[in-house]
Amino acid sequence: MINANDSVNNHFKVHRSASLLDVLIEFDKFLDDLNVYSYENWLDGEVVDGPHLSRYWCELSLMYPYEKMPDPSGGERLLGKKCKVYYKEDYYLEPREVKTPDDYEVGTRKPKADKIPIWVVKIKLPKKYVLTYDRTEADEEELAKGFQQGLDDETRQSGNAEATDI
Repeated sequence: MINANDSVNNHFKVHRSASLLDVLIEFDKFLDDLNVYSYENWLDGEVVDGPHLSRYWCELSLMYPYEKMPDPSGGERLLGKKCKVYYKEDYYLEPREVKTPDDYEVGTRKPKADKIPIWVVKIKLPKKYVLTYDRTEADEEELAKGFQQGLDDETRQSGNAEATDI
């Protein structure tokens, strides 16, 4: 079962990390480039878990309303790129709107949760499709050190710093 708090915490985790947000954007771009969103209901998914990066894989779970199961043909497109796609029926625990004292859990001020049936689509994507090389701050620092040491000068690059009259 997917809890509303877990989903919100995942969103905060992704938005606090620029690198996870970049991975999520690349994941979305990959799905878009394969035209997965052209299949019925694939566009209606909500990220509930991930992205999780391992050595070779990037894993993401998307949640869909039960009535709007994504077309499995979209998942088949991903299989052609060596992705793994898993479909699972599950429940989303949505906090109930409080109208009466009976809408609270016993002994707390927390609202009761209603079970809403959903589909969860877990996609494992080869990491090579979501990682792109960008110049990072570390790269910029290395370039700055090189310029400070005079490595931009052609004579220093060749190792002939003393022989400038050649």
